[in-house]
Amino acid sequence: MPSSELLNNQTVTTNAGDIQAVWITLASFYKIIYRGYFSFLIVFGTSFNILTAIILLREKLRRFSTCRYMAVCSLLNAGVLLTNTLYMTLVMGWQINLRSSVLWCRIHVFVSQWFRGFASWILVIVAIDRYQGSRNLRPRTQSKNNIVTITCVIAGVALVFPNIHYLLLIGGVVTLKAGDLSYEHYACSFHKNSTNPIHRWLALSNTWLELITIIFIPSILTLIFNIFIIKNSFIKPLNNEKLKSRSKSRTRRVTTMLLASNIGFLALVSPAQIFYALTFDPHSIKSQDKYFFSYMIKAQIYQCLINTYYAMNFVFCFASSSFFRREIQKFINSSDLRRKSETSSANNIITNKKFYNNDKVMETTTMLGENKSCMVDDTTVVTD
Repeated sequence: MPSSELLNNQTVTTNAGDIQAVWITLASFYKIIYRGYFSFLIVFGTSFNILTAIILLREKLRRFSTCRYMAVCSLLNAGVLLTNTLYMTLVMGWQINLRSSVLWCRIHVFVSQWFRGFASWILVIVAIDRYQGSRNLRPRTQSKNNIVTITCVIAGVALVFPNIHYLLLIGGVVTLKAGDLSYEHYACSFHKNSTNPIHRWLALSNTWLELITIIFIPSILTLIFNIFIIKNSFIKPLNNEKLKSRSKSRTRRVTTMLLASNIGFLALVSPAQIFYALTFDPHSIKSQDKYFFSYMIKAQIYQCLINTYYAMNFVFCFASSSFFRREIQKFINSSDLRRKSETSSANNIITNKKFYNNDKVMETTTMLGENKSCMVDDTTVVTD
């Protein structure tokens, strides 16, 4: 065999071995990320997001509209974990694809995107609310408590429309063209080679539309309002004789809790989503194995950062606000006291039953003793 042919065969064998090694490494990496870390995020994040919502809706905290908005945000974060993160865990970690039908595909994608969009825009809403409060420190009246509910309902209904194309168009069998040939293909996505022009346009532009509506605009608005909140609450705080110093302190602690959550979103979600979209180059991925490997590793790191934020709302609130930590302690103590009171009441019932039974026994014994003595006395009288 000529030396040139031998060299070419060795090169092909080496490249094939390198590609196989890359896929083995990626498979191991996927198991660590999606089976281990993402499963932990789902369990931890869902449990503690629900706990955060319960704490924020307690009597002392729900007086602040900021806390009620953040309770909604915690529930939305749990929704993201149970839809988007759980789906990635099942598909990438366990190779289980739940989008097997057109109806389920559309519903699942729509709900996942709705949760993600609402979780981003609720941060803008609460930042606007906190900014208005920092401009004019007036105590909220009970009549304004429904504003939070009405605002969340309106925002939730409004966010249906930017995601309605998922519910109506995505998924199903599409006709693809490959040169002069055409064939049918089931896809739970928008395909760029589809014969439907709307599908082709959405396949090219949907990533950027999603990035603008879910990441760019909410991040910019959140950043702007956070700067004004910091200025009005900490750098040049407004004075108000109507509020006591203790109320001012609580308001600032609630503001710090909100800022921690917003900064977490700006630090973890926004850069990861932007870099994920900007660095994606399908032509380079197909032509360069090294680029493909490095891109896939970076893409999984970006996904870890994004999903970590949705599980860490409890950590942000706990680390930034002593007011929140005190409410947790009270909640735990009240649960312990309730448990102890229930246990003590059950013990008292058992003890009372024992005392009652003992009294009945003593009473019965006494009555029997009296009856015996009476019988003895009667017998004595007759003998006499």
